Amino acid sequence: MLLMPIVFSFFWPSAVAIYILVFDLFWLFRALIFTYYLGKTYRKMHAALRTDYRRVLESLPKDDPVIVNWKEIYHVVIFATFREEIETLLPSVQSVIEADWLLGRKIIVLAGEERDRERLHRIGSFLKEKYKNQLYDFLICEHPDGIAGEVRGKGAGAAWAGAKLSEYAKRENLDEEKIVVHIADADTRFHRQFFNCVAHEFVINPNRHRRSFQPIPLYSNNIWHVPTISRLSAWGSSFWQMIEASRPWRLMTFSTHAYSLKMLREMEYWDVTVVNEDSRQFWRAYFAFGGDQKAVPIYLPVHLDAVLGEDYWTTMKNQYLQKRRWAYGPMEHFPYVILESIKHKEIPFWDKTIKIWRMLEGALTWSTASFYLMFVGWIPQIFSQTYRHTVLAYNFPVVARAVLSVAWIGLIVSVYVSLSFLPPRPRKIRKRKYLEMIAEWVITPVSAVLFGSLPALEAQTRMMLGSYLTFWVTPKKQAK
Repeated sequence: MLLMPIVFSFFWPSAVAIYILVFDLFWLFRALIFTYYLGKTYRKMHAALRTDYRRVLESLPKDDPVIVNWKEIYHVVIFATFREEIETLLPSVQSVIEADWLLGRKIIVLAGEERDRERLHRIGSFLKEKYKNQLYDFLICEHPDGIAGEVRGKGAGAAWAGAKLSEYAKRENLDEEKIVVHIADADTRFHRQFFNCVAHEFVINPNRHRRSFQPIPLYSNNIWHVPTISRLSAWGSSFWQMIEASRPWRLMTFSTHAYSLKMLREMEYWDVTVVNEDSRQFWRAYFAFGGDQKAVPIYLPVHLDAVLGEDYWTTMKNQYLQKRRWAYGPMEHFPYVILESIKHKEIPFWDKTIKIWRMLEGALTWSTASFYLMFVGWIPQIFSQTYRHTVLAYNFPVVARAVLSVAWIGLIVSVYVSLSFLPPRPRKIRKRKYLEMIAEWVITPVSAVLFGSLPALEAQTRMMLGSYLTFWVTPKKQAK
């Protein structure tokens, strides 16, 4: 698709120029829609941040047979960890401890790997001793290495921890229908009202065991300390999840999310054979339950780390590799989704088809849209001398500039939203950093190409050529 405009520019440059103008108009329209949904979620998040969900729970009717008694709910947080140090895990665990929920109804599972045994048990034992009186329990789960058929990654470790959690619940006589399991990365920090909010959505939903619960990830823990490119990539990822949250018919599981333990057991926990286990979970649940699976948006944020390495170039490299892994997901899932769609004839044809189209269209635009918007419009000028002297060639830059200038509306909204979600400014950071954070949005097109389309294009090319990716853990580095 990227080569097509180059080929056509030699013998039909005007068609390429018109195609690009139409493409620009399409993306202008799309950008305005995205801006609308971003603003919609922004308002819902601010409303949620002002809500006392404990009071909301207490005000629920007690005689409604659909609503479960919220005081019987247990929250379990599985922290998937590999080679993360105490500096990363301690604030995350502390956020669970400080989050408002009933005393003795929170459980933490530290899910690590046999090949990181010493660190897992050293850190786990420290955290267990520190917080043992503030939790129902703190479990350390070591996933054995080298199990046949497994990909070394988060999914295999989470699946092992999930199965062990089910065994633990049986021993403790805990009802799996009243256990909400949250899967989280080691750097995930929870809002104080988070568990109250999820519990509210869980207990009022009559189909709670066929629903996942998806919060908004904000990569803001270290946002003041990361380089510009990393910061723009972090906001871009968060904003996309915000946009999807206000389009729940499209929403899929990503990063931190939650299910009942009953639902997890029925879908056999997590997939142990893939790199991107979070988005695969949506598809597994969708097919396991005959299409009866939806992600429920949670408008409270969870806070994670933006990519930060030992130096600038390591940060850039890690940012690229993280985006490449994420972009690998749709192509990794495609064969599975097609085969399962054929198998599950009970799911309406158009429901399956629309979801597959969204996945493919998203993957295609991810790898090509930034290139088209930034470069392709100028290709006819380069490869066709006759085209350069036409009226269309003369007016193309003027029209394109006018169309894309409207897109600044979205950029202004993005700047405003990003500033409003900044954590408190560290004392060592000067106030002029705010100006830098505003000005850096000008290079968004460059960031979109280098850390959006380019890693996506590589991921898709690797899949096509059979050079498959393995799981790569984004290194977590705490800002000093």
